[in-house]
Amino acid sequence: MLNFLLSWRLLIMNVNKTNEPSTTSPLIEMFSHLGRPCTVPLIFALGERSYNTDIRELRNSIDLNNGKRLSEATISKCLSDLTQIGLVEGTVQTHHPLRAEYSLTSKGQQLYKHLLQIRFLTERVSTEYDFIDSISAC
Repeated sequence: MLNFLLSWRLLIMNVNKTNEPSTTSPLIEMFSHLGRPCTVPLIFALGERSYNTDIRELRNSIDLNNGKRLSEATISKCLSDLTQIGLVEGTVQTHHPLRAEYSLTSKGQQLYKHLLQIRFLTERVSTEYDFIDSISAC
């Protein structure tokens, strides 16, 4: 658990990679990115692959709970944001047709592993009705 907390701290310390001063804490900034509807599904989709993938494949692999799919424009914007904060990297394939492919950076892979732990925990405790009911917002 200590390992998890230390690497999570390193991740959130490196979220704001721009030179602009941040008015929020790194933790709040990280959770604002994770709270977007596209972020966690994209991190899972990229983390489940051992190869670079393009926007179309990502779009086809992400199924939101309501059966809807994210648009390519939404995925592109989210990938751009995740690239800017250092969780995703993109490469342009020069063969015809030109296309951009994406993969997780080492920081993105660390976050993916933590999200897997969180998913496992939530799946495990979701069957424990009393535990879920005992959680309060604050």
